[in-house]
Amino acid sequence: MIRMKESGIDWIGQIPEEWEVVRLQDVGDYKKGPFGSAITIDMFIEKSPGSYKVYEQKNAIRGNCEIGEAYIPKNVYNNLKNFSVYPLDIIVSCAGTIGKCYILPEDCEQGIINQALMRVRVNKSVNLEYFLYIFDIVLSYAAIKYSNGSAIKNIPPFNVLNKLRVTLPSNIEQLQIVNYLDKKISMLDKAKALLEEQIQKLKDYRASLIYETVTKGLDKTVPLKDSGIDWIGQVPEGWEVGKVKYFSQISAGATPDRNNSLFWNGSINWMSSGEVNQGIVKYTFETITDLALKRTSTKLLPKGTVMLALNGQGKTKGTAAVLAIESASNQSLASFIVDNKILNNMYLYYFFVANYYNIRGLKGEDRDGLNLQLVSNIVIPLFEIEEQQKIVDFLDNKTDRIDKLIKIKFKQIENINKQRQTLIYDYVTGKRRI
Repeated sequence: MIRMKESGIDWIGQIPEEWEVVRLQDVGDYKKGPFGSAITIDMFIEKSPGSYKVYEQKNAIRGNCEIGEAYIPKNVYNNLKNFSVYPLDIIVSCAGTIGKCYILPEDCEQGIINQALMRVRVNKSVNLEYFLYIFDIVLSYAAIKYSNGSAIKNIPPFNVLNKLRVTLPSNIEQLQIVNYLDKKISMLDKAKALLEEQIQKLKDYRASLIYETVTKGLDKTVPLKDSGIDWIGQVPEGWEVGKVKYFSQISAGATPDRNNSLFWNGSINWMSSGEVNQGIVKYTFETITDLALKRTSTKLLPKGTVMLALNGQGKTKGTAAVLAIESASNQSLASFIVDNKILNNMYLYYFFVANYYNIRGLKGEDRDGLNLQLVSNIVIPLFEIEEQQKIVDFLDNKTDRIDKLIKIKFKQIENINKQRQTLIYDYVTGKRRI
């Protein structure tokens, strides 16, 4: 029978009697990268025999020391030598994707970390791989304690991080735990990778199905003709094309003065660009008042309005949505109130979804985003409204089934992640032994 003792750590509880409890500062040295202003673009040079690599966030996230093209000359390196890294140092991502760790291999290039990384130099008395496992658990605990449990928002301040306590078995048992977890985690990772591959295939099939249906229709026996538009390609005979501005009212919203409390937290929904990611918009995070509606150029849009993001973070630009509620919107969203005798709003939504990359390409990938003139001149297929409805009904049914399958697979991935975390926790805290 294994004899246990109290660890004195509330989130761990009892541990094997022979295990130690140590603070992170006892087993390693932690160094955050320099301030952003310490490394500027004009310092970078081409890779050469006398250059030094600047390790970036992506090196930690992707677990690869070779990617990246940021290099600095020797004089800059000497000024930033305190942030240098060597083989077997651990680099940790500290911005965006937080907490991704990577052990630099023996053949890594000499260099420094940038402001988005932390360097961890582990004592020789601790197995590096074991440290990664326990550090992963510590960061998860810190997320719960210091970020209200929603996600890892940031690496804890060093005065907090250094004092966090962890459990430490003998070197022999550390190695046994690492070997066991490596095998088990590898199996889970393979299962997760398979599910991710299946999800991507379903997404690709969904996108292909939507595109083929909105441009070729449901009856595959109908002869096709050239539409004259590269985006659209061939369309069924009997279909025409036209600019969307002739068949819908198009406008953009506005943002009321945020310093005026009389404009906010009212009863009117107010949609921001990021909320297009709902697809079918059923809620907004913010609301405005009747006064804001009267005093600004934003207007109340009816249910069924098609929304298109003119700009936004990441992949938001070019993303389409449909209002399931009445809502006003900000200036980063174009709204399309269609003439429903000629154009089905959901058909327009699916057409925008099918041409996401083409719409983004109207303005390239610059930060200025799209504008009303550009999106008003988008050319769409036009044909009988009854046939548009049949296409919408077909796609609603098909995409709903695909989305349910994707949701199931995401749930399976979530369960694998939980299994992974539980497995690591149980073995690095001595709840289960090899």
